[in-house]
Amino acid sequence: DVYKRQQEQATTSSAASMRDSSGSESGSEIERRRRERQAALTERRRRRWVNVFIVIAPVALALAYVLWIATPRYEAESRFFVQSGSGQQGGGAMAASLLTTGNSGGMLGGFVDGWAVSDFLKSRDCMRQLDKKVGLRHYLLNAGMDPANHLSEDSSEDDLYRAYRASVQVSFNALEQIDVLRVRAYSPEDAETLSKALIGLAEEFVSTMNEKGVADKLKVSEESVRQAEQKALGAREALTSWRTTHGNIDPTATVAMLLNLSSQLEGELSSAQINLDKIRALDNKDHFMLKPAEMQVVALKKRLASVRQRLSGDGNTEAKQLKSYEALRNTQAFADSNLTLAQQSYQQAVTDALRLQRYLSIIAQPVSTDRPSSPRTSVLLLQALALGFVLMFVLRAAMALLRGLRHG
Repeated sequence: DVYKRQQEQATTSSAASMRDSSGSESGSEIERRRRERQAALTERRRRRWVNVFIVIAPVALALAYVLWIATPRYEAESRFFVQSGSGQQGGGAMAASLLTTGNSGGMLGGFVDGWAVSDFLKSRDCMRQLDKKVGLRHYLLNAGMDPANHLSEDSSEDDLYRAYRASVQVSFNALEQIDVLRVRAYSPEDAETLSKALIGLAEEFVSTMNEKGVADKLKVSEESVRQAEQKALGAREALTSWRTTHGNIDPTATVAMLLNLSSQLEGELSSAQINLDKIRALDNKDHFMLKPAEMQVVALKKRLASVRQRLSGDGNTEAKQLKSYEALRNTQAFADSNLTLAQQSYQQAVTDALRLQRYLSIIAQPVSTDRPSSPRTSVLLLQALALGFVLMFVLRAAMALLRGLRHG
C-alpha cells in the first residue's frame, strides 16, 4: 500500500509539474509576442516620425530661407516687337493676315528678327554693353547671406553673367511676334532703370541690323554702278581721243554733207553734159560756147571724183573713219545704257533696302511691381514639400531594398 501511495504521489507530482511547465511556456510565448508587437509598433512610429521629419525638413528650411535669408527682388515687365518699314504688322494682326491671305514673308521676317533680339538680350555681349552703359555690377551687387542672389564686388565676369541671366528673362511669342522682357532688381527703381537701358540696347541692335542689311543689299548695286560709270567714262574718253586725233567732231555729219555735195555735183554734171550735147548738136566746132561747156563738164567730173574718193576711195577715207567712229559711238551708247540701267537698279535696291528697315515698337513700357516678386513663398514651400515627399519615397524604397538584400 505504501508503495502504491508513493507511486500515485509521484504520478500526481509529475503531472502537476508538467502542467506548471506547459503553463509557464504558454505565458512566455504570449509575453514574447506582446514584446514583438510593441517593438513593431515602436518601429512603425519611429518610421512615421522619420518620414514626417523628412517631409517637413525641406519646408522648414525653405521657410527659414524666405523669412531670414532671402533678399526681396522687384520685377519690371515690358513688351515690344520688331516692325518693318514696309508696314509689317505686329501681334495677332500678323497671324490673322497669314491665315486670311497666306502671306508668310513678313511673318517670317518678324519671326527671325524677334528671335534675334531675344538672343541678343540673353547674350554676354549685351551684358557687357549694359555694364558699360549703366554699371550693371552696381545694380546686381549683393554681399548678403542669400546664396541664390550673392554677388560680390570682386566677382568674375562669369559670376556677373550668371547673375545677369538670373535677373533678366526674355521670352518670344512666335505667334504674336512679341518679345517680353522681365528684369528683377533689389528695388523698383533699379528694375525700371535696367529695363529701359536694355530696351535702348535692343533699339541699337535693330539699328545695327538695319545698317548691315542696307549695306549688304546695296553693295552689289553700288559695285555695278561704279563699274558702269568707269566703262561709260572710258568710252567717252576714247571717243574724245578719236575726234582729237582725226580732227573731226562728227564724221556722220561730214559724210552726210559729202553725200549731199555729191548729189549736187551729179545734178550739175548732168545739166552741163546736156548743155554740151546741145552745143555739139549744132555741129559748129568754132562755137564760142563749146570750149567753156567742155571745160565745165571736165571740172565737174574731177570734182565729183574727188568727192567720191574722199567718201569711199583708198586711204583714210570718210567711210573708214565713219566705221571706227560708229564703233566708238555704239560703245559709248551701250556704256551709257548700262549706266542708266545700273542707276535704276541702284534706286530700286535703295527702295527695297528701305523696306527692309526694322523698328523696335514698344507695346508696354517697363513698370515695376510695388511688392517683391521673389522669393515666391507659396511656390517655394510647395516645391520644398514636393521635394520632401520625393526624399521620403526614395528613402523608403532604399530601406525596403536593404531589408530584401539582408533577408535574401
